[in-house]
Amino acid sequence: MSGFLRYKKILNLFSEGRSSWTVAEISDELETPSSTIYRIVREMVLEEFLESAAGAYFRLGPAFIKFNRTINLSDPLIKAGQPFLEKLATENPIVSVNILARLYGNKVMCVADYKSPSFTYNTSYQKGKLMPLIYGATSRAIMMQMSEKRLDQLLNCETFKTEKEKKFYIQSLKKEKKKGYSYTQGQVDKDLIGFAVSINNKKLGIVASLSSIFNLNDFLPEHEPIIYANLSSYGLLIEKYMNQIFNDIKIYHQNRNFVIEEDI
Repeated sequence: MSGFLRYKKILNLFSEGRSSWTVAEISDELETPSSTIYRIVREMVLEEFLESAAGAYFRLGPAFIKFNRTINLSDPLIKAGQPFLEKLATENPIVSVNILARLYGNKVMCVADYKSPSFTYNTSYQKGKLMPLIYGATSRAIMMQMSEKRLDQLLNCETFKTEKEKKFYIQSLKKEKKKGYSYTQGQVDKDLIGFAVSINNKKLGIVASLSSIFNLNDFLPEHEPIIYANLSSYGLLIEKYMNQIFNDIKIYHQNRNFVIEEDI
């Protein structure tokens, strides 16, 4: 192992199902000498990426808690959108889970969520979890923003049974884009339905979506226009606040450059 990859391989071993590892276990899993793993782990402990636990085990360290706080307070999408998720939930006609997700490279990840207290189902969309690129309204509302070239690049990462299936997917995205929102039923979680609208800020390089997820048994056709109106309104608000954040960042850097030039 060399460079940052050696740290990444170790960090990737930690999960919800397995939160602690010994040096010997990491060594066996990665087929790397214990002496090498011990040296890397010691470095990671010093930098707070790992911490010592009882019984010679190691777990993720406080650095990630610090990074989590930083990203929650500084990420433009989270900063602009998270305050609206609970409001969206209270205005939806039925109980819901409300999600902010965005595209990172060729992956979709939930970055913020709010679940109505009386919503009893667990959804696959949870903060920090990578989600399918082509399934579910949350992801489709992201994909339908793509240029033809970018969409083709992303779809090359996916496996379609036939070229016809791929063409059908692209056509369905075009229809949803004209309609203004995406709607899917049971594509990611059985018995749940999702509605989503696109969120975009080219200046900040953010391609995202805002979605509401409902229990299929609670949903009635007359709910659809209300859900779409809510998502559209809050989607526009989030885009507006992201634009304000971009302007604040721009002013900050302009002022900083002005001070530097004065000092010179």
